Amino acid sequence: MSAPTPAPPGPAEPGHRLTHPAAANDLLMYRLNRLLAVAGSLVVRLCEGGYGITRREWGLLMMLAQHPGMPPAELAQRLGLDRSRTSRAITSLLAKKLLTRDAMPGDRRQAVLSLTPAGQALHDQLFPQVKALNQELLAGLNTGTVQALDHALADMQKRAEALVASRTDVPRTYRLRGGRKASRTDQDW
Repeated sequence: MSAPTPAPPGPAEPGHRLTHPAAANDLLMYRLNRLLAVAGSLVVRLCEGGYGITRREWGLLMMLAQHPGMPPAELAQRLGLDRSRTSRAITSLLAKKLLTRDAMPGDRRQAVLSLTPAGQALHDQLFPQVKALNQELLAGLNTGTVQALDHALADMQKRAEALVASRTDVPRTYRLRGGRKASRTDQDW
């Protein structure tokens, strides 16, 4: 008598592709990047086509609407941008008269940034549109799934920050004038 034929494998349990990636499309960071690229393109179109600002400039406006009077270095750190890109975006927003740069009391070398009335008005017009796009992305999920996603994203953010701090074996990147090395913000995954 021969041994019974094993049953064909059933569908992989949910999340198996993420925990055991076999290809690029299975990698968490790749999938998140693709989601951002597709859905984020609508934000880019709104920003550039409707308001004449870049997505990076929009990020600065959102952060300063929430935290007025922030120094440029802290703004860059909170947004996860390098200082040179942040500086270019700040310069552009100052030229568009959407930001003010004021010297800090007691140390005129340091500055804080705030939205101008025009910057606040732009934020107040654009934010509801970006918010609606985000809500449309979540519309297909039930309340429990949205809560679980919110919790998971917060946990992954903490883990990512701890991982970056602990992985001293991974070389740091830097930018050179005339040449370029990719920074972590340039990586897809």
